[in-house]
Amino acid sequence: MKRAGVLHLITCLLLWFVPGVVPQPTLCQAINGDTAILPCANQTSEKLNMKKYSIYWQVESSVVHFFHNGAESLNNQLKRYQNRTRLFLDQLEHGNFSLILSQVQHGDEAVYFCIYRNGETRAIGKHAVRLNVSDIQPIKGNSLYLGQPSHHRNCSSNAKDSDMFVFSLHLLVVIVAWILQL
Repeated sequence: MKRAGVLHLITCLLLWFVPGVVPQPTLCQAINGDTAILPCANQTSEKLNMKKYSIYWQVESSVVHFFHNGAESLNNQLKRYQNRTRLFLDQLEHGNFSLILSQVQHGDEAVYFCIYRNGETRAIGKHAVRLNVSDIQPIKGNSLYLGQPSHHRNCSSNAKDSDMFVFSLHLLVVIVAWILQL
């Protein structure tokens, strides 16, 4: 393999393992029949003009909840989610785009995507949330409690960013040493 090909492969591997480059889904746990909050946030210190934003929650390619130009637009929402989803409308301008899903069912287990777009600047953000539904309350020590603390008690990151950073740094050192020996 040529040196350029090896460097390209190394770059791809590093991009895959560096935290934040390829987003990992946040893990959320819900109890059958309860309400779950699926987190999605646009970190900002200024108030957002929601008349310029679109917020799209989806499962696969189907609409779970849609907010566009300052109003909810639920015409194309999947029937199974009707009257069970809502946003924190009073917190949207502060960047909280989290979805409230009530009367959670086992059939709601999926990876949900929150996609938001500023129509003015064309900036786009995307978050993935994996929802697991069980019949019993999770206990401490369950994977639910691994990772960084979360503002949502039913959710956590899949892996600690510090663990991914250490792994990435170790991988980088090994690869650089290998390249220097070529």
